[in-house]
Amino acid sequence: MGRGLAVEVVRPTSNKEPALRSFIRLKSVRVATAIAVVSGTAGLATLTSLSTSAQADPSFTTAYAAVGADVTQDLFAALSGASPSPGNGATSGSFDTTQFYTPIHSSNATDDKTIDSFDASPSGGTTVNPGCITTKLGGPSFDRPNSSTAGITALYDDVTGTSWENSSASCTGTPVNVTGQIDFARSARGPKTSGTTLTFIPYGRDAVGVLYYDKGDGHLASLTTAELQTLYTSSTGTETINGDTVAACLTLSGSTPRSNLETALGITDAQASAAATAAGCNNIQQNSGNSFYTAATGLSSGDDAVIPISSGSWISQANGLSVDRSNTARSGGVDLAAIDLLGQPYTLSGSTEVVNTTYYQSTAYGYNLYTVLPTSKLSGFTGDAALESLFVGSSSALCSSTDQAIVNQFGFDSLTVAEGTCGSTTTTGNG
Repeated sequence: MGRGLAVEVVRPTSNKEPALRSFIRLKSVRVATAIAVVSGTAGLATLTSLSTSAQADPSFTTAYAAVGADVTQDLFAALSGASPSPGNGATSGSFDTTQFYTPIHSSNATDDKTIDSFDASPSGGTTVNPGCITTKLGGPSFDRPNSSTAGITALYDDVTGTSWENSSASCTGTPVNVTGQIDFARSARGPKTSGTTLTFIPYGRDAVGVLYYDKGDGHLASLTTAELQTLYTSSTGTETINGDTVAACLTLSGSTPRSNLETALGITDAQASAAATAAGCNNIQQNSGNSFYTAATGLSSGDDAVIPISSGSWISQANGLSVDRSNTARSGGVDLAAIDLLGQPYTLSGSTEVVNTTYYQSTAYGYNLYTVLPTSKLSGFTGDAALESLFVGSSSALCSSTDQAIVNQFGFDSLTVAEGTCGSTTTTGNG
């Protein structure tokens, strides 16, 4: 089940939880979330007592529904009040424990409204076959948006009244009217299509990293942009780097790690896709070190391999805050490469991986994270003061020190002045 409304269909999936166990687990999350709101503590919630004046209806009848990027799905699950710790999720798709956080909420003057965030990669499934979701009580079942691009497109369709359907692996088999079903989108990229229908509001910083598999010899621990440019434009999809033959692997078409690496290298998707296809290593599940490890160790050529990944996702998985989709890969020697003179995307504090701000501040490899809102909700008669209280302006909830600390815990950096202003509404687009 998802972390939003209890009515959720995930098709097709594997290792599905028994219905009763899932129901009990979700109800427990809601009760603990309500308690956490009352306790008002920062970060990991201290669970105390229920308030007699708490909102009578379950949160999903009033909470804002979010869809979109898989890279920030666990962060926004935490901001909604509860996020699954790895448990057995890395192997079986189920979770043994849940970590509780004080939910992000709007101001008291706007009724302390919260969020429900629907994963791009659901429990027991993947972004390749994401299934369906129902985000509002009594609303329709529709395709789960499974990336930044899909989340933005679904939100745009909600605003414009256009029916929504995933571009592949649709669980409905037909477009569905989603008007009023999506309130905002999680995005790991800015707008690609000009316009004013949507507003992209920055709140943090991620960086595209390069995972490497080199059979433990360490020859790919340090790479250069020039080496990667040559590799990802190679007609064979392989090049010799530091004495090793290396294959160019890519994540799913349209995924953020893929597009952000191409931007960093100054190459087109057609060039990179041709190289990865020639190498036999194209369209690998994004932000999953395990999926990359399976692909790399299965190459018939026996070559080493590299692939782009969200640095924040890798860090939060390694630190046990996000569902760990990379445990087998780490055991097999997969790691993030140091690029140019930037170093690795992380440094170590004991056994904990910590953001390397130098890497994240790179104009080539670093990129901003956004919440995407309908522009109509930000002013005039259609304005939504509670939604603004959550995300708009430097004094908004997401820009507060409390919630920025959670952003940092999940492997993302806070914005510097040069990178943008948290809560700014100056960036708009239609997709």
